[in-house]
Amino acid sequence: MGSTGTLFHFTRFKKFFGTFGGFFRKLFRPVAKITNGVAADYGDQSALKKTVIAFIKLRYILLFALVLILGCAGTFFAGRNDSAASAVMSLNYEESAKGLSPNSTRFNIYELKSPEVVEKMLYYCGIDAHSVDVDKIVDSISVNPTNSKGFTVDDYYIATSYAITIKKPAGVKDVSTQDLLTFLCKAYTDVFYARYADNRSILSFDIGEFDGLEFLHVADLMRLKVQQQSKYLNTRVKENKTFTDGVSEETFKSLAIRLEDFETYDIERYRSYVLQTGISHDKAHFIRVLNYVNFINSLQFDKNMASFDSSYDGVTMYNDAMTSVVMIPTIDRSRGNYYMSKTKTGMDYMTSQADAALAAAQGIAQKIETNSDVIAKLQAGANRRADVDAAHRMIEDMQVKFGEIGKQIEALDKAYIKYKTKDYITFQIKGMSLTQRLRVDLLLYLAVAFTGGAFAALWINFRYFGKGVKR
Repeated sequence: MGSTGTLFHFTRFKKFFGTFGGFFRKLFRPVAKITNGVAADYGDQSALKKTVIAFIKLRYILLFALVLILGCAGTFFAGRNDSAASAVMSLNYEESAKGLSPNSTRFNIYELKSPEVVEKMLYYCGIDAHSVDVDKIVDSISVNPTNSKGFTVDDYYIATSYAITIKKPAGVKDVSTQDLLTFLCKAYTDVFYARYADNRSILSFDIGEFDGLEFLHVADLMRLKVQQQSKYLNTRVKENKTFTDGVSEETFKSLAIRLEDFETYDIERYRSYVLQTGISHDKAHFIRVLNYVNFINSLQFDKNMASFDSSYDGVTMYNDAMTSVVMIPTIDRSRGNYYMSKTKTGMDYMTSQADAALAAAQGIAQKIETNSDVIAKLQAGANRRADVDAAHRMIEDMQVKFGEIGKQIEALDKAYIKYKTKDYITFQIKGMSLTQRLRVDLLLYLAVAFTGGAFAALWINFRYFGKGVKR
């Protein structure tokens, strides 16, 4: 059985090579005929002359073979280049020359290959990240610096331009490599701006944050959020007072005025109504909390007043005729002369400590008075259902109004960031032309090599085998 199988395989191989050899004999029969004819007709001539004559007679056959080889090679190169795409990313902000991001944190180009960026790229491509191997896609991306800008320390330099290449990863079939690269650049831009540009988290507003809060706490939290956004807007006003998004006429200054009006009128009107009606979700618990806060504040008040009394008594122990500033002789080494310098005494510091302690105590006393007034009004209030419903309607109205202002602030701020940072990162995606994809330079080298090889083969044939190729 074993010998039969071996004989069978041997017979198949013999038949295959026989067919293969016969094909090449037929293919080269015209070549052999021409070379043998040249060898017979120009037998007394030099090998070089016979080679030139044979090369001219074989020009059509050689041209056909050359076209066939270049066609196969071009198809191979085009298919290979379709599996990769490249782009150049440039950093154009001032901090990049120091190796930093716009917010002065350390810049790391390899975040472009992070799973977060790759998953966002897949999302833009419409591909489920769980259906592919994210690690393999990360491995298919390469990043290398292309130039330097800024300063150089020995052999170390700060790169501000990077070459990005992505190869077609396995498992991604419905998206071209060029589109993958485009979405990769978009994903990294989004992550970069969100992480390293301006911090806009202060503009976020969640209506659910007011759920379950005491009515007075709603006013306090609303005022806090308004003040945070006002501070952010005032920073923008210092940067650009007249910027608009082209959709509305709102500026950062006009939105800051609207927020100020909202705090002055809407929030204060709501707070006054709550105090006037004395409503609360849990009046007994709220009063206990306020009493405890007043107790803690009273302890802090007593501590500050004790510090004030101690410092004040220390100051009064000094003679009224003493000055709080002492003149001492000092040398100016650059000019080589003396002058009288002013310095503070210990009494000055004690006076400052006394003033600070008194100011803190007065602030705490004001808080205690305010809480006591709230407690009195809560105790006097009837907590009527109609008043509670009216307060809820006022909260809803404030949420709607504040939400509308917040949306306008966010829209204007997004437009401003886009305007301000549009050149922070730029990508130049290198789309390959047909000649680049075919690698015409390599095809040219291949054509020269084929022509030279064919000529050399003919010369060797005439030089060493005399009469040409045997039939």
